[in-house]
Amino acid sequence: MAIAVLGMLAMLAIAAILGPARLVAGDGHYVFAAARSLAYDGDLDLTNQYWVMGDRWGLGRDPTIDRWRLPPREIGPSLLMVPGLWLHMSVGASAVWEPAFACLGAAASLGLCWLGCVRTIEAGALGISSVRAELLAGAAVFGFVVPYYAVGSSGYPHALDAAIGAWLVWALVARKHAVVVGGLLACAVLTRMQNALWLLWPIAELVLARVSLVELRRVGVIAVVGALGFVPQLWLGLEHPGSERGAIGWTLAFFNFEDYPRDLVRVLFGAHGLVRWTPIAALGLIGLGLDSRRGRTLAVVGGLWLLLASVRDVDGGDAFGARRMAGIVGLLALGLARVDGEIRARRVVMIGLGVLVAINVALTGLAIAGRVSLASPEPVRGPR
Repeated sequence: MAIAVLGMLAMLAIAAILGPARLVAGDGHYVFAAARSLAYDGDLDLTNQYWVMGDRWGLGRDPTIDRWRLPPREIGPSLLMVPGLWLHMSVGASAVWEPAFACLGAAASLGLCWLGCVRTIEAGALGISSVRAELLAGAAVFGFVVPYYAVGSSGYPHALDAAIGAWLVWALVARKHAVVVGGLLACAVLTRMQNALWLLWPIAELVLARVSLVELRRVGVIAVVGALGFVPQLWLGLEHPGSERGAIGWTLAFFNFEDYPRDLVRVLFGAHGLVRWTPIAALGLIGLGLDSRRGRTLAVVGGLWLLLASVRDVDGGDAFGARRMAGIVGLLALGLARVDGEIRARRVVMIGLGVLVAINVALTGLAIAGRVSLASPEPVRGPR
């Protein structure tokens, strides 16, 4: 709770200094538009919102047959903004502060993410004390991309992605009921459709169990319940057809396999690579390689790695580190815990993690203040 409150206060302070509108820049503009439509109009036709807010990147220029303009992004992050917008209306705050109120949920998810990482480490049965588990979870969260997208660019979905991902890893590690895992998977898919790849974890368990009936049934239940995360966008596409981009705003031009081997390297070490900005991720991945669950965890990380190397703008735009892999923070916490368990000089481990966290927090602050450029040095390649 303390970290959640701290996140909200930090976000509000940043909004007061830099301006609330900064919180919903870039993709956040469209997440915010869908949230306003849900909160004020009770639907997901963004026509009114584009008229009021503008369509910065032209993503709403393709209407459906009935003239609806569908959400160009996943709906989950917009749903998280709705309570904040209702609160904004109820207290009668200035319209200038509408974006900040909308982002309260994203800022609060910092604490939810940390707690999920703590529970994941404890569920891993690694013989780590509760205090040490909390410290390692804090290292995973504050040494990664989560703080930037919780209190800086809060309109983006990555803080929510990290929080849900942490609890999904907990459910998988703790072998919770298939319905619980599937429900968390549905929430993850509703936030980022790429999260459907988390299904690779129970599939790996199925393979390791030599295709037992019990594991087969478990995978089936998780897949069916998890697929509910696709329902809102599927419904929009069926109920309001005719949009060339569809309800998600993606076309085949979103993918580009040109120079794919190099892009695989860029996902890890490029301008927005997994370990370039946040080297603590490399330590977490090493730990995952030492873990007894490595077949499951590395299947998920590997699947995301292969997918993200196929997108058109691997290093495109302005981004703090591996934003598209924010959801693996729970896995990184598990990996750090394994490293901690394997090295006897634990004080050295904690000092090293503390240094990495301090560097990342400093870079986060500089990036939010605009003192550090997050822009890719390379032009976006492939079809537009």
